Amino acid sequence: MEQIQNALEGMEDRTFVFGSLFVAANRLETLLDRAFAPYGITSKQWLLLITIQSLFREPPTITQAASAMGTSHQNVKQVARNLERSGFLKLEKDARDARTTRLIPTEACHAFAEDTRQAGEQFMREAFDGVSDDEAHGARNTLLTLWQNTLKM
Repeated sequence: MEQIQNALEGMEDRTFVFGSLFVAANRLETLLDRAFAPYGITSKQWLLLITIQSLFREPPTITQAASAMGTSHQNVKQVARNLERSGFLKLEKDARDARTTRLIPTEACHAFAEDTRQAGEQFMREAFDGVSDDEAHGARNTLLTLWQNTLKM
């Protein structure tokens, strides 16, 4: 472990940040999968639910959700179908365009959000323990820039 720590300390900052994004994402996915297991959903399914509920005023289309998540239409459709089978989402054809499918949260989805709200707040407190507001703001700006750069690539 000491050898790894020494290698990390000598690593260039951008390389460290880039690699750490993947390691942190893997660890967060594992923790969230474990936390959501009693509800029968995965972290990827949770991400879709939180995207739908947080970023859109009206139920989004599969394409809109995929764009917001930075993933493919097919990936969102597969995750959404699993959530529909679990009763968390309703996939409904758009009234104006039958080729378009909208993702509609169900009562079970809203109940899940309420049931996990306090645990989610605690998780965020623990995840950001020791991170100042200024550091969080700086990280937000850095991640936003990285995100925008990936859109240009």
